Amino acid sequence: MLGTGSPIPLLERAGTSLAVAVGEEILMIDCGPRAVYELIRNGIDPGAISDLLVTHHHIDHNAAFHHLAIVGWTAGRESLTVYGPPGTDTLIHSLYDIYEEDLAYRAQVGYPLEAIQDIEWVPVDSGFTLNGPGYQVTALPVEHSIETYAYRIDHDGASVVFSADTRPCTRLAEFAEGADLLVHDAHMSPFGEPPEEGFVWESYTTPYSREKHEALSRTHCTPEQAAETAAEAGVGRLVLTHIPPYRDLGAIRAEAETAYDGEVFVAEDGMTIDVTR
Repeated sequence: MLGTGSPIPLLERAGTSLAVAVGEEILMIDCGPRAVYELIRNGIDPGAISDLLVTHHHIDHNAAFHHLAIVGWTAGRESLTVYGPPGTDTLIHSLYDIYEEDLAYRAQVGYPLEAIQDIEWVPVDSGFTLNGPGYQVTALPVEHSIETYAYRIDHDGASVVFSADTRPCTRLAEFAEGADLLVHDAHMSPFGEPPEEGFVWESYTTPYSREKHEALSRTHCTPEQAAETAAEAGVGRLVLTHIPPYRDLGAIRAEAETAYDGEVFVAEDGMTIDVTR
């Protein structure tokens, strides 16, 4: 779990990003703010990321893409393929529009330009499948404010599902059936106490207004709703993520445990979970 936060920046939570080790490869899902730093913090070479799966194009899920693309290239990456919904092509092309002179400068000092010029976009839709050495990735459209996809990675009999941002979605339980691990949006989590020192987002220290709560409920889940999906799918373990500022982590876990009998984790940046068999 590289980043487990929301669009609101917190020092303890980077923007959404996951790294999934499958055999000798590392697949990255989303690339939210600070993702490159979190790769390094977790001992992962940014140059080792050659496959990036994007769930949707909100800033807390894609803001570090340009950074990853350039830093991974200078770290020795030879190719990069980005899988994602429409708009992914625009994100890739914007790299060349904005950083044309930067890339040319780096090429002059010795970095091979062809390794950054040919970033490939593979469109994701409901029929998407990615087959790699011993693993398969599939996608499911979920219900968020824009086109968004959940991903399932199956490898050597083990499986991980990431819900992406979504409101309760009946077909997600079928998609996640029998998975060893479900990482699920729980943005609509119970409030806690803000820190006593340092910068505090004052507007996020009190519960949402009724209007804002209703709007966000149409695009995100509560811990209980995430747990209901986990229970229906019969998954092995549940991780709750996309945590906004100043939430009660114990209450988040307790709420989920009312609907799911398996092991529940409230995500933290740097959390690593082994699902090998």
